[in-house]
Amino acid sequence: MGNGTANAIEVEGLTRQDEELVSSEIRVDGQNVSTLRANITAVTFPAVTIEKAGWIVLHPVIDGRPDGDIVSGYTYLEPGQSESVTVVIQHPADAGDKFLAMLHSDVDQDRVFDFVFVEDGINVEDRAVFEGTRMIAHLISLPE
Repeated sequence: MGNGTANAIEVEGLTRQDEELVSSEIRVDGQNVSTLRANITAVTFPAVTIEKAGWIVLHPVIDGRPDGDIVSGYTYLEPGQSESVTVVIQHPADAGDKFLAMLHSDVDQDRVFDFVFVEDGINVEDRAVFEGTRMIAHLISLPE
C-alpha cells in the first residue's frame, strides 16, 4: 500500500468536518409528516492524483482490519490532480475512527461507482488502482 508515480492520495493535513443536516419539514393539514435530522461527517484530503477517472473510496477498519465488504463513502475524480477532495462518510464516525482510503478506477467510464453484491460474494467492477504490485491506499485515522 502507498502512493505510486501516477496515482497518489495525500494524507498529511487530512481534515474532518462535522455538520448537522436538517431537511425542511413537510406539513400536511397542519401536521408534520417527516423531518430528517442527520449528523454528517466528511473527510477532506489535501490532494488526490489519479491517472484515469475513478474514485477515492473509504472502507472502515473493524476489529483492526480494513473491511473491504463495506463502503463508508466515495467521491468521483477526474484524471489528474484534484485538490481539497471531500468524501462524505455515510454512517456515524468520530475522531480516531480508522478507514482504508483507496483509489478505484471507473472501468466502464459511467461515473457510477460499481460495487455490487452477488450471490457468491462481492463483484467490484470498478477495481482497485495498482501500480505494479502496490495498491494505491492508506490507512487513515479521522483527526479531531
